Amino acid sequence: MNSRRLGVPGFQRGFSLVEIMVAMVLGIVILLAVSEVFISNSRTRGEIEKTGRQIENGIYALGLMEDELANAGFWGEAGAQPVSATLPPLCPTTETDLIDAMGYPVQGELSGTSCANSKTGSDFIAVRRASTCAAGVSGCAALLAGSFHLQVAACQSESPGAVLLKSNSAQLTYRQRNCTTAAPIYRFLSRVYYVNASDELVRTQLDGSVYSAATALVDGIEIMRFEYGIDTDGDSEVDVFTATPTTAQWSDVVAVKVSLIARNLEATAGYDDTRTYTIAGASYTVPTAVRSFKRQLYSTTVHLRNVAGRREQP
Repeated sequence: MNSRRLGVPGFQRGFSLVEIMVAMVLGIVILLAVSEVFISNSRTRGEIEKTGRQIENGIYALGLMEDELANAGFWGEAGAQPVSATLPPLCPTTETDLIDAMGYPVQGELSGTSCANSKTGSDFIAVRRASTCAAGVSGCAALLAGSFHLQVAACQSESPGAVLLKSNSAQLTYRQRNCTTAAPIYRFLSRVYYVNASDELVRTQLDGSVYSAATALVDGIEIMRFEYGIDTDGDSEVDVFTATPTTAQWSDVVAVKVSLIARNLEATAGYDDTRTYTIAGASYTVPTAVRSFKRQLYSTTVHLRNVAGRREQP
C-alpha cells in the first residue's frame, strides 16, 4: 500500500532529520561569516571616523596657530617698535609692560607660568598684535570698555608713527594726516596658547587688566612645541632655528615652526603605540596610559611677515 502511494503523482516527502541538521549547520556557518564581515566593516568604519576626526583636529589646530602667528607684530600704521632691555612678563597687564611687549611679538617658554597652566613637557607661546580691524568700522568690533587699544599718529604735529596705548579710549587723541580726523583705533591683543592637562589646545587672553579663563579650542592635542627662526643679521631671513632662544634673540624671531601631536579621541582595541617621536628637536615617548590611542605628528612653519617685512633690504 505505502510503496504504491510513493509512486502516486503529487505525493511529497519532507526533509529528513539529518538533512535539516546539515542545513542548520550550513546556515550557521554562513551567518557567522556574514556577521564577521559586518563586524569587521563596522570596526573599520569606526577607525576611519576616529582617524578622520583626529586629522581634522590636527589640521584645524595648525590653522589656528598659523593665522595667529601670521599677524603677530601688526601694529596698525606703526612700524617696528623699540626693544626693551629686558623681556616683558609672558602675560603683561600694565601699560608699561604692554608697551615693552610690542617689541617682542612672540615669546615662549616651556611650561610653568602664572597665567597659563600648560601640560608638563608641552610649550606655550605668547602672541602680541593689534586687531586687524579698526574699532567702529562697519563689520568690526566696537571699542571695548576697560580694554587696551592703540592708535598711531599721522598728523605732522603729533610725531607721525608715534603710538598711544591706553585702556581709556578718551585718551586716544591722535589724528590722521589731515590733522582733523581721528586716527584709527585698534584693540591690543595679548594671547597665550598652550596644551592643558586634558589634552586640549587652549587660549587665554588679556581681558581688561586680567587674563581670561582658558578657552578650549581643539580636543585631542597631546603635545605642542615650537622652534623659532632667528634673523641674526637683520635681512629678514632665518639664519638659525632654535627651541630655546636667548633673551636677546626673542626680538629677532622672524619665523616659528609649530609641531604638535593630535590623537584619536577614542582608544583602539589591541593597539599599542610604543614609538618615540621627535618633536621640535626633542624626543617624546607616549605615556603608558594613552598608548592605545592612535596619533599623528603635524608640523608647519609660519613666517612672521609683520616682523620680517620691516627688515627686508631694498
